[in-house]
Amino acid sequence: MSLQVDAVVELAKTWPTEDQVNLLDAIFGLVSPTSGDLETQWADECDDRCAAIDRGEMPTLAAEEVMSRYQRQ
Repeated sequence: MSLQVDAVVELAKTWPTEDQVNLLDAIFGLVSPTSGDLETQWADECDDRCAAIDRGEMPTLAAEEVMSRYQRQ
């Protein structure tokens, strides 16, 4: 990494988590701008999946079961 990047990273380590997240969002927006269409499509997909769950068409698992499957041993 460049000295400037290293300096920003070290500075960001001292920030509250919320500020770190805001910085990450801003940087991500620089390298991967989103279009409203993509966000709309993803929101529609989420709505469709939630509706399928509500209708009983999509199986679900309890969070505890999922976490127990993937816990480090």
